[in-house]
Amino acid sequence: MMKPDNFEVVGQRGFYRPKGKVSFEQGIELVAECMKYARSLGLASLLVNTLGFTGVAPPSIFARHQLALRWAESAGPKMHVAVVARQELIDPEKIGVIMAQNRGVSGDVFTSESAAIMWLNLRHDNKT
Repeated sequence: MMKPDNFEVVGQRGFYRPKGKVSFEQGIELVAECMKYARSLGLASLLVNTLGFTGVAPPSIFARHQLALRWAESAGPKMHVAVVARQELIDPEKIGVIMAQNRGVSGDVFTSESAAIMWLNLRHDNKT
């Protein structure tokens, strides 16, 4: 498996900061491939910062469901995943996150890297 562009490893955590104009569906696939790569390395956690994506429109409920399925398939249950996204792309109820968590994913979505890192650090400190 090839290392994704804009991917780095620090300790047991991966950082993926993709850039470019993509559709929501293309973004899902890029992030899913990165999750698979991070999992293949045995990383404990992954921070995905999608703020470098442009061209992404707010997703429908169906698109959020597709995201949750790909996230669950790609991340698996053991790796903690924090995604940073633009506020307008995050459902106020975090329905996509809930759908992914219902499929065993340990993940959440944030509007800043600092909040995402804090959440990942809590997961690591608590070993949950």
